[in-house]
Amino acid sequence: MTEGCRDSWLCRTDRLGNDELCALMARVAKHGPRASQQLLATVKPLLSAFYEGQVQAGRARREEVDSLIQEAFTVLQQRRADYDPGVPFRAWLIAIARDTLLYHWHNQGRDAGVATPLNEARRAV
Repeated sequence: MTEGCRDSWLCRTDRLGNDELCALMARVAKHGPRASQQLLATVKPLLSAFYEGQVQAGRARREEVDSLIQEAFTVLQQRRADYDPGVPFRAWLIAIARDTLLYHWHNQGRDAGVATPLNEARRAV
C-alpha cells in the first residue's frame, strides 16, 4: 500500500506538522501577502488531493478543481482569525474545503441528489 503513495503529498514524512502550520498562519497575520503565498503553496497540495478525490467520486468536475482550491483558500483567509490552534489544522482545512464544495453545489443547483444532512432534512419534510 505504501508503495503507491511514495510520491504522494499525503504520504510524505517531510510535510509540516500542526505546530508548523499554526506558526505559518501566524506569519500570514503578521507579514501579509508574501506569507500568504507560502501558506497557499503549503495547503494547495492537500486541497488538490481532497478535490481530486471528489472528482473521482463523481462529486466534482475536474475543470472545477482549480477554482474550488482558490475559493477554499479565500475562505481560509477570511476565517483565519477564527482558527483555534487546539484544533488540528488539516481537519480545519478539510472542513473548509468540504463547506466550499457544498456551497459550490448549492450555487450550481447540483445539491438535490447529494446526501447531506441539509438535503436529508429537506426530503423528510
